[in-house]
Amino acid sequence: MKQQKGATLITVLVILIVITLLGTIAVKMGIVGLKIATNSQVNALLLENSDSALFNIENPAEVERQLALDGMFAYFNSAANAEDQLVFCYRASESSFFSLDKASAIYRDSAGNINTTKIGIDGYCRASWFATGRSAILSQVYLSKSSTPAQPFGSMPKGTSLGESGVPLTANNISATVISVLPSFASATTTQIENCFKKPSIKYTGSTETVSECFDALSIPYNMQHSDYVVGGQPKLAS
Repeated sequence: MKQQKGATLITVLVILIVITLLGTIAVKMGIVGLKIATNSQVNALLLENSDSALFNIENPAEVERQLALDGMFAYFNSAANAEDQLVFCYRASESSFFSLDKASAIYRDSAGNINTTKIGIDGYCRASWFATGRSAILSQVYLSKSSTPAQPFGSMPKGTSLGESGVPLTANNISATVISVLPSFASATTTQIENCFKKPSIKYTGSTETVSECFDALSIPYNMQHSDYVVGGQPKLAS
């Protein structure tokens, strides 16, 4: 009887170990599945906000306004601004998509130093300036002037006639970059997040820290979208 009871105990222990292992594996698989689903939702949410900002840039109803002297496209008509990155925080709740008094500029001076205060600091996103009412995503827009295309009249929108339409004689190739971040998924401080938004989107030199590299270092999820436009009439995606 004693030998039989010992065998039963061993059998029960083996069964318990197997059940424990199966339960652990099931929990781990569930956690992995949850992480995959969460990452997919985060990426979709970030992409949605970045695309929303780009759609506003392409909005035909906004073109005339943005070609005005205080518009985001006209900013690059001045030779003094040609090398700048015009920066502003995208907030869908604002009455206007862009306002020059709520924009900033990043440029590299003659000494190679990056300056972020040329036209003020009100364009850089603050930690509480959420893109939408969900109070989760921060989105910042970077605009810069692209190099002049090699082909003749390559900077002019297709379907326009110079001198015979309302299209300004000055037209630019504009590059737009939008970065959307989800700060709640990391333990970064408000100061760290806001300092990242003051970084350029392009790498001027090998030692330049870009906005994407800054958020990478903080382990904050982000999405970055880029589009090139020819502006002067209705903005068109550059082929």
